[in-house]
Amino acid sequence: MIEWALASAAVSAIGYNQAAKAAKMEGALTARNVETQGKIRKLQALQEHNSIMQNLESFKSTNAAISGVMGRDIGSDRSLNALRQKADKDNIETITRANYQSLAEASKYAQQAQMARVKASNLSRGYRLKAFGSLVSGAYQASLV
Repeated sequence: MIEWALASAAVSAIGYNQAAKAAKMEGALTARNVETQGKIRKLQALQEHNSIMQNLESFKSTNAAISGVMGRDIGSDRSLNALRQKADKDNIETITRANYQSLAEASKYAQQAQMARVKASNLSRGYRLKAFGSLVSGAYQASLV
């Protein structure tokens, strides 16, 4: 009977230890996935920035071509300068807004990855404590026999 109590406790402890390892692995995988999502979002933000800059350059080129066709001097024409300055201002606002959003999303992904690690660590610790409790309980049951 003593052997059965000890064997049962050992099997339970082994199961809890395996569950603890699995919880850690799952948490690490989840954290890696979240970090990858963050890197992808960072790349998307860079692509959006590049697209905004290309649109501005395209606008400026079109503006210069139109001013040439109209026979207006792009350097001294006040209305063309005003259009260019407005486009620059709007572009700066758009880029600033996109950068703030990108930073917020990067922070969110970093927090999610950290939370996945913490949850996995806590779950693993809980399983290890259950394994220890199972061994103690098995030893106690064996001592009663």
